[in-house]
Amino acid sequence: MVSLLLRRYFRNPLFLLSAIWSFQLAGVFAAEIAGAKVALLNYQGPATLSVSVLGNRELAVEVDPHGEERWLDLSVVLPASAEGRWAADVVVVDAAGRPLLVRRSGTEWHKLHVRIPPKKAIYFIRAVEPPEAPPVFSDSDREAEDPLTGLRVAILKWYDGRKAALSIRFDDSHPSHLSRAIPILREFGFRGTFMVCPGLPDFVEHLVEWKAVASRGDQEFANHTLHHRGASGDEEMEAEIGQAAKAIWDLFSGKSRLLALNLGGGTTWETTRPLRYYLDKYHLFDASAGSLGMDDVYGNRVAAFREHLRRHIERGLWCRIHFHSIGEGGASSEATLRDVLAIAKAHENDLWIAGMADIYKYQTERQATKLWLSPESPQRVHLHLFCGTNPEFYDQPLTMEMVFPASWPLSSIRVTRVKPQPQTVLAAGPTSRTLRLSVPPIVSAYRIECSP
Repeated sequence: MVSLLLRRYFRNPLFLLSAIWSFQLAGVFAAEIAGAKVALLNYQGPATLSVSVLGNRELAVEVDPHGEERWLDLSVVLPASAEGRWAADVVVVDAAGRPLLVRRSGTEWHKLHVRIPPKKAIYFIRAVEPPEAPPVFSDSDREAEDPLTGLRVAILKWYDGRKAALSIRFDDSHPSHLSRAIPILREFGFRGTFMVCPGLPDFVEHLVEWKAVASRGDQEFANHTLHHRGASGDEEMEAEIGQAAKAIWDLFSGKSRLLALNLGGGTTWETTRPLRYYLDKYHLFDASAGSLGMDDVYGNRVAAFREHLRRHIERGLWCRIHFHSIGEGGASSEATLRDVLAIAKAHENDLWIAGMADIYKYQTERQATKLWLSPESPQRVHLHLFCGTNPEFYDQPLTMEMVFPASWPLSSIRVTRVKPQPQTVLAAGPTSRTLRLSVPPIVSAYRIECSP
């Protein structure tokens, strides 16, 4: 087995070190291999385990009880970095292929806890291949230049050409979101994301008000599960995620059903299925990581946000923050919320401040977009836009920038969408050589011309 691993992974020295160390530890109750840590949790008895790699994103764990009579707790910690993450797709099965119930934290899905009987057996930690995803093109595919005319076209990194993006999230559908957070967001002209729990009494008692917010359409709702209490078993987890999704869909009838999902801090979930199953079934994306908590108990939240935002603007990234209850006796004071929003307002020219689903859609659509130009003459060029996302769920407009040739008189430039439905995009000439257009993320074609 070791020689097989050496042949398969000789190009990755870090993997070799972890793999060899694992085999040296075979026969004890902990091992690390391929970036994953496997152990018998809080255990000092006679049982032992050994771990091996079977292929791409699959581990085999062999347990020998050596006379142990108690059930054992198997702990598996998978790589959590962006480069190595595969936890959302993982199942644990026995030698017969039967799935085991796996317990996880709502915000640390890469940490697995499995109860196993005290008998000699082998278990497989296996990544389930996700369904076909939208294509991902290179940055150069999202830019095009016509050598004949000098026309340049690009899909910008962020909507409206902003340097970075910011989402402001509120968890747990607390009444103060209706009385404080939403009115304050509207004062600043910002769109927030509200992680709602449609089964909680606070939400049910204020349903008429939540419906009014949904009807106005200036705030985004997201899935924080039905009751924010976790689940024991597939059936309960299905209900907690699925019923919450359906309740939000009913509030936003006719809109995209793609929602952010956060299973919630302090919750535990037991299921035989990978998280990917629930994400795909209910058109969700995992929004549990990468957000800065704004509860006052953490201290210096305004200063922390200012620095957090500065780094994200410098790097052109998506900045995420989240609040809980707002106001006197709440997790964050109204002053903290206002100070944070004031900082965001001061950077408004650099930031696209939007809902989490809006930003996620834009990122995914842009990655799946490719441009190319077909010149017809020195005065006319055809632009082709391919976008590989499903418009039923991905409906966030993209920002396309055109830089017109210096030889074209501005007053004579026209832009027309010719496919799928003919539509005049620019009827009168632009006032600048650079024009930014909001375009739908669909397969389409445009005619860009300078009329004589």
